[in-house]
Amino acid sequence: MRVKDYNKIALIYNASLDLIHQEGIAGLTMSKLAQKAGMAIGTLYIYFRNKEELLHKLYLDFREKSQQRFLQDYDENEPFKIGLKKVWVNYLKHRIEHHRESVFLEQYYRSPYITPEQHAMAENMKSPVHEIIRRGKREMLIKNHVEDEMLFLAMIGFIRELADESVTNDYQLDEQRIEQAFKLSWDMIKT
Repeated sequence: MRVKDYNKIALIYNASLDLIHQEGIAGLTMSKLAQKAGMAIGTLYIYFRNKEELLHKLYLDFREKSQQRFLQDYDENEPFKIGLKKVWVNYLKHRIEHHRESVFLEQYYRSPYITPEQHAMAENMKSPVHEIIRRGKREMLIKNHVEDEMLFLAMIGFIRELADESVTNDYQLDEQRIEQAFKLSWDMIKT
């Protein structure tokens, strides 16, 4: 059995993201991937048995990295609004700096390839932010009469659109615009 070269795995992941970004998950085939990665299809099958295995491993790898980035520098002992802003900005910067990964995670979440266990993991990724939202409700700083998931989706939907416009349509997000965008989100959820 040949030893797997982790540089090739990174190359395969990168080529996969390129293809998924261009054609969606449905457009990803092992033959297109081998060509994009510049390797023989037989070599590709040394690393992944099939498209499903590749997608599952890609998802697990990127999901873990994303979750770490979302909560970077968050301190629950800081005032609520400061902590929320850190997480909000982390989501935004993650979506911009890791756009292809973010788009893949989103597509995979809505695809028939996701397993029930992975779907549960994806839902669990929301838990830290839901806890932050519940904290804001306990401190009576954000709307108590709106369910947690709706508040989460309202903020995340706005962040996705901002980031996507920044990446695809040259809408530059400088610090002033980021501050203004967070203020819009804050005004939407505050009491």
